[in-house]
Amino acid sequence: MFRQLPPPPMESDRGLRVLAQLMMEAGLENWQGVVALQPAVERTWLRFSPGLDSKTIFAVQVRPWTALAKAKLNDAAGAQALIAATPADCYDCTRIRGQIAGIAGQYERADWWFARAVHDAPSIPFAYEDWGRSQLARAKPDAAIEKFKLANRKGPHFADALEGWGEALMAKNQSHLAQAKFKDAENYAPNWGRLHLKWGEALAYTGEADAAKAQFTRAAQLDLTPSEKSELAQQQHLGKKT
Repeated sequence: MFRQLPPPPMESDRGLRVLAQLMMEAGLENWQGVVALQPAVERTWLRFSPGLDSKTIFAVQVRPWTALAKAKLNDAAGAQALIAATPADCYDCTRIRGQIAGIAGQYERADWWFARAVHDAPSIPFAYEDWGRSQLARAKPDAAIEKFKLANRKGPHFADALEGWGEALMAKNQSHLAQAKFKDAENYAPNWGRLHLKWGEALAYTGEADAAKAQFTRAAQLDLTPSEKSELAQQQHLGKKT
């Protein structure tokens, strides 16, 4: 859809267009694409949108997501350098500070930043969900579920929290309960590849081979990250063997 967009109606819109592309790549977890786009975003913005507040745009939109991308690509020093220069009263910046710390294994620091984010914006679900993912990565599914519950309470239609809750239940060997969470999440994100991948895994664990295969087939038709594609291939290979 992005490639089908007509050219920006005004030259000053070029900065917004390339910024949208960077945010899209971040949403798709194409971290290399995010890092590659950052210089182009800033050059384009300065050239075509000089009347807009480039300093703020770079600090609260471009560089936080680029910092997260660098952390995901194991460039810890680059990530820290970028995120350290972002404002402390920026919600996404604070969330990303927590995620970067978690990736680095600095869990106390991660918790501090997530707590700061939920304190600063208690009605927004995203930081609670980030915190839950961080707890899940630490093999603490009960703590993760508490955060996902809070995220769900703040945003009942936020599929990510429900899907994460399902993953945490799977980590507790409660795949039968996880399936209900995945079904709830499907109401709000029916075309999310990871959701169907994990739903298939939960069904496989409970011995529902045909239903699992249907979910894996659905996942294969949707967008998946490289790691999710590998996970799906492994699950499909196991399914053939059985």
